[in-house]
Amino acid sequence: MSNRNSKIGCLLITHFGVKSEINKNPALSDNEIILYSCESSKLPVVEDFSKTIKNISKGIPLSSALSRYPDSVRFEFDRKNYEQIFASVISNIARITPKIERSGLGIIYLNIHGLSEMYGSEAKLVTHILDSIPYFLEPRFGISVNKFSAYAAAISSTPGGSTKILKNIDAFLATFNVDILPVKKSTIINFHKFGMHTIGDIAAQDYGLIYSKFGDDGSRALSLSRAENSDYISFNKPVQNITEHVSLPFPSDSLSILFTTLDFLIQKAFMRSVLKNKYVRKISILLELVGSQVWIKNLILKRPLGNSNDLCLLLRSELEDLELPGSVDDISITISDFVGEHGIQYRAFKEIHDHLDGQRDQLIKVDRHIRKKIPAKNSLYKLLTVNAEHPVPERRALQISIDPDTEFSVRSINLPQKITVQEVNNTPKFLSLPNGDNLKVKVLDIWKIDLWWIPDPISRTYYSISTSDHKIMTIFKDSVGKRWYRQNY
Repeated sequence: MSNRNSKIGCLLITHFGVKSEINKNPALSDNEIILYSCESSKLPVVEDFSKTIKNISKGIPLSSALSRYPDSVRFEFDRKNYEQIFASVISNIARITPKIERSGLGIIYLNIHGLSEMYGSEAKLVTHILDSIPYFLEPRFGISVNKFSAYAAAISSTPGGSTKILKNIDAFLATFNVDILPVKKSTIINFHKFGMHTIGDIAAQDYGLIYSKFGDDGSRALSLSRAENSDYISFNKPVQNITEHVSLPFPSDSLSILFTTLDFLIQKAFMRSVLKNKYVRKISILLELVGSQVWIKNLILKRPLGNSNDLCLLLRSELEDLELPGSVDDISITISDFVGEHGIQYRAFKEIHDHLDGQRDQLIKVDRHIRKKIPAKNSLYKLLTVNAEHPVPERRALQISIDPDTEFSVRSINLPQKITVQEVNNTPKFLSLPNGDNLKVKVLDIWKIDLWWIPDPISRTYYSISTSDHKIMTIFKDSVGKRWYRQNY
């Protein structure tokens, strides 16, 4: 029998791939989407699909799905991208409890026994878990005495909600389709052939009959359907090092960008539960430069540090005279060699750091609350001026998120917007804006930017124009891509 005193949580993210694609391109939200791959067979098969699509299942040929949904939008299943997003989700959960077990893409099991006391109540714990997940993934949470019933509880939850089932579990499971059972697909097909379509149908059978027809897989299904099995969370050994990484929107040799990004990555690393009450002895910095060059700096700290602010100050001191050997594309840090509480007094002014940490944590909470209520890529952020005189407007400043855990951590601002322009003698005369406005324009001024020597050459002709209602705006034609854009200059 299962241990009725145990508590296992299941964090479930359904249609992970589809949600990731819609987050990347919100214009797809009203479309029926099918994701396919050829990983396990020569012919493309369905890997994921929109929740509005019915009567198809994962693994069927793509051609069969398209015969039922010919107007659907289809994409290749971008497993690497989805796994990266899911790894971030796992990292967030690991900061709450290290006792987790990853199942398939979008499924995490947690041993939540004893965690409620740490967070004030079980409801606060579940809210904390759900709030740690990016809003667009619409996570669900289930609690029960074993993994399968917790999974079923999560399935029955609404997006962003949770369900707890600790009593009468077999009755709760009875109405679910046998398709959710974690057994071989061939066994599921045979269940249907024998008229057993729900978990309750299986629970009503005799062990001998089930074993004789379906073998060990059938016996496991019967045990699951009666909630008779006990599950244990098999979690990995503690992480021995922490790596955080960010890609810059454009290559830069600015020390201001380097230091601000390092601060950001260090703060993100110290949010992990594995560093709680720990002190750091070693940090490695890796810069990927344009032209596939790599710059590495390893620092072994004479006095271990247990505070992100102190570590940031130390790096700025160590690197203040650094001359970058090229433009930086990507920045990574790896923190390792953790030790427990250090034996010397931490700092004479520790209360100052606690105050700063408290302010930052409060801003992060506000930022997450705003993004949950009003979905956006960033809500609270700081602006860093890179080069106020740069000829390319979107390379003058960067937007850096207050919350180090957001997917959109470092972004360009003042990005160009695509527009449609009608030209007469290579001069803009009419333009169509994304909001549908069609305007006749008059050119007031012209200038050109040609940065042919940089790794990604930029060649643009800018026009200051006025509309018939005397509004002035700036547009440019990209000589490389042969497209028109609107941009504040």
